[in-house]
Amino acid sequence: MTTTAAADAEQRIQITPQELRKSEDTSRWYTEDITIPPEAQALLEQYSGFAPDEVVPHVRDLRERAFRTWPYPCIGHLRFLDLTASKHPSYPDVLARLKSGQTFLDAGCCLGQDFRKLIYDGAPSSAAMYGLDVEPGFFDLGHELFRDREKMQAKCVAADLTKSSVPSIEPMKSSIDVISAQSLFHLFTLKDQTTVAQHLAELTKPMAGSIIVGRQLGRMNAGEQRGLSEDTIVFLHNPDTFDRFWQDIGATTGSKWKVGTWVEEAPERVRKQAWASPGMMILVFTVTRQ
Repeated sequence: MTTTAAADAEQRIQITPQELRKSEDTSRWYTEDITIPPEAQALLEQYSGFAPDEVVPHVRDLRERAFRTWPYPCIGHLRFLDLTASKHPSYPDVLARLKSGQTFLDAGCCLGQDFRKLIYDGAPSSAAMYGLDVEPGFFDLGHELFRDREKMQAKCVAADLTKSSVPSIEPMKSSIDVISAQSLFHLFTLKDQTTVAQHLAELTKPMAGSIIVGRQLGRMNAGEQRGLSEDTIVFLHNPDTFDRFWQDIGATTGSKWKVGTWVEEAPERVRKQAWASPGMMILVFTVTRQ
C-alpha cells in the first residue's frame, strides 16, 4: 500500500459497497449452500413463527437482496445467523443483567440478531435495548428477517462511531450497563478504534460493573494490515495491545477498566481470505468498568 493510500484509508470509516464491488471479487464472500445453524433455526421458528420448511427459502431471499446492496462477508457468509454474542463466556451474565432490568446496547448490530436471541432466551421484550449501526438499512432488514416489526421494542439508531461528534447517541450517554461489540473494532484503523471506544466508554454508566463484551479478529503479532480491500487498512490486536488500548481509553475518558481476553482459533473461512495473515485468531473480550 502506498503512503497516499494509507493516508486516505485513515480518513475513511470503511470502504463503501460501491467501491468494494469495483475493487474486489465479492462473489468470494457469497455462500451458495445455505445451512442454518440449529440455534438460528430455533430462533426463526419459535421467536419469528416460521414453519421449519420456510426458514431456508426466507433466509436465501433476504440474503440475496441484502448482498446486492451490501456485499460484505457478514452478509454473504450468513454471519448474522451465527448468533455470536450468545457464545460469549459472559452471555449468562449479560442475560441475567437484562432480566434484572439493566440496559443493553449492541454496537454494530447488523440485523439485530443478538438482541432477538436475548429476548428468545428470556430477556424481557420491554427491556431497554438499543442497536447502533452505520447502515440504517439493516434495521428494516432485521424486522423482515425476524418478522417482528410490530412487537420488537428495541430502538435502533444510525450512528457512525468513528466521528468525533455523534449527535444521535447523545441521549444515551452514561445510561448503558452492557454494551456488545461483536466484530466491530477489527473493521477500523487504530485511530478510528480509539474514537469508537471513547464513545462506548462514555455511553456506559459511570459506575463500577458496567461492561463491554465482544469478539473480533486479532493477530498474535498485533499491527496494521489490509482490510477488505487493498486500499484500506485495519489494526488487529493481541491480548497485550488490547489491554493497553483500554488503559489509554480510560486515561482519555477519566475512567478505569479491567480487561479480560480469551484467544480462539480463527475459522477456516477466515484463514482463506485474501486479507488473512499469519497468526490471525479470534480475540474474545470482556472489559469491565472499575
